Amino acid sequence: MKKMVTLCALAGLLAPLSVRADEATQTTATPAAAAVAKTESKETVTKETVKKETAAQVQQLHEHPTLLRMLARNNSLRGRLGLRPHRINPELTKAAQDQAVYMARTGSFSHYSNGGPQGRARRWGFRGMVRENIAWGQHDVDDAFHSWQNSSGHWASIVSNTSEAGFGYAIGNDGRGYWVAVYGD
Repeated sequence: MKKMVTLCALAGLLAPLSVRADEATQTTATPAAAAVAKTESKETVTKETVKKETAAQVQQLHEHPTLLRMLARNNSLRGRLGLRPHRINPELTKAAQDQAVYMARTGSFSHYSNGGPQGRARRWGFRGMVRENIAWGQHDVDDAFHSWQNSSGHWASIVSNTSEAGFGYAIGNDGRGYWVAVYGD
């Protein structure tokens, strides 16, 4: 039996899911939506009620706590140098999460798989130029950024003259984390 992994939904609509990496593109209803669905046969629950309760619990991908921790860590490093903080960009976040899930599912640790950084950004609606950092095997946000700080190319992306960023994170079937940061302007 494959080990379960935690991933953010690519669609950006749900909080973390527990799925196998090969099921990463499927969506799952929230617990409250499932509870509402159980009572759907009752006449007092309308489709509008289900929509309202589900919408109230929807979390956008770029608002996910782990990804916001990545943004905070990124901006802390930039702030130490007197640089402007990056704004989180939903399209760049979807592109980053797309790559994190792809790497976790396939084990392919490469910038240029899955359409490349620019191709993924365009796929998710971002039209500017991008830079990408990827990391594999780190246990948490600080470890991922520590790795990037110690690599001149990755550090250059963090402190680049970009104004927007997106982040992604997934855990592979082997239990290792895959981290992605995409920077653009």
